[in-house]
Amino acid sequence: MIEKQMIRLMLNKKFYTQYKGILSPTVFAGDISSLYDTIQKAHEKYEQDIKVDELYSLHTAIFNPALTRAAKEKFSELVEDIKEVQEPNKEIAKDIMRILSDRDLAQRIAVESTEIFNGKEANFNEITTMIEKHKHGIDEEKVPAVTGDVSEVLEALSVTTKWKFNIPILKEKVGGIGGGNLMIAFARPETGKTAFWVSLCAGPDGFAEQGAKIHAFINEEPAIRTQMRAISCYTGMTREEIVDDIQTAQSYWGDIKDNISMFDTVDWSMDDIDAHCEKNKPDIIVIDQLDKINVSGTYARTDEKLRQIYTSVREIAKRRNCAVIAISQASAEADNRNSISFSQMENSKTGKAAEADLIIGIGRNANSDLENKIRTLCVSKNKINGYHGEPVCTIRREISRYGV
Repeated sequence: MIEKQMIRLMLNKKFYTQYKGILSPTVFAGDISSLYDTIQKAHEKYEQDIKVDELYSLHTAIFNPALTRAAKEKFSELVEDIKEVQEPNKEIAKDIMRILSDRDLAQRIAVESTEIFNGKEANFNEITTMIEKHKHGIDEEKVPAVTGDVSEVLEALSVTTKWKFNIPILKEKVGGIGGGNLMIAFARPETGKTAFWVSLCAGPDGFAEQGAKIHAFINEEPAIRTQMRAISCYTGMTREEIVDDIQTAQSYWGDIKDNISMFDTVDWSMDDIDAHCEKNKPDIIVIDQLDKINVSGTYARTDEKLRQIYTSVREIAKRRNCAVIAISQASAEADNRNSISFSQMENSKTGKAAEADLIIGIGRNANSDLENKIRTLCVSKNKINGYHGEPVCTIRREISRYGV
């Protein structure tokens, strides 16, 4: 009964937005889990509340058109049952959420503990993070109201973009990022995704030189190779030039090296990253690439797992008050194109874009960019200052630096 009551509550857009990060999809079983998946997709696609009378059409016609007649009849019966459920009041709703949240936590701890018992390497960070997130609870009283003072509001907003972009056209059009922001940068392979964030963080006037403490979690290439890119980017020296003059490179790099830490994180989970951020308190974290990070829970489909990954990293940005730069691939649709939008991110229909404050696609047309020096920075989502556009800049691939 309480699962059906929760489904009824989740039809409300405001309620769903407030509590979607508390429950993992695995808390619901069987057909109710599939119906909850439909509700998640509908909220990502539509802005308004979902009516209970719309559930059947959403599930069978829009999101699951290949269902068999028998499956459709089964869901019709489930929807009719949900129609009969009374929507509980606010206090009862909190109690229902608390019960399901407790059950969800117990189930995930049991799974993790069983895996450790059966020989998996013990990683108690995951269990600790689960418990800590659970302690935040669902009580609105734990979240203080924001200030109503005009000067304090303006001051707070100026802090939200504390770290300014060092690519001139991007600084002019967007400004920067700050604590709590999630930025996604995506592109096709060999276009310059890693060079993009390295340039923002380690380039002249970049985040590190501005004083930001940056921790980068690397699973795309060995972190030591990315560190070499950062050294080249800041010093303006190619690898060969650094080999010939290590002393000069060391002298320049010493200005910011303590502000950038890189980690090989092939086997890391979102819980590992969260625990790391709690302990080390970075100002900015980079995850290259986010889609490859593990996440707690069992997921029947890739889209469910990716949705949880991006929801989790968004929560980390808010809870740890750090900016997050997430790197992702573009789909084949973006091949050889200057202009790309977030709909051309790989697995874009998973809800990845919904969690982001800023999305920048890096476009390149090989036919017109014969020297491989021109990139189009396609700002297709921007909740920071509202700018949308496609400014053009250059890239010096040999030193991983973007510029005018």
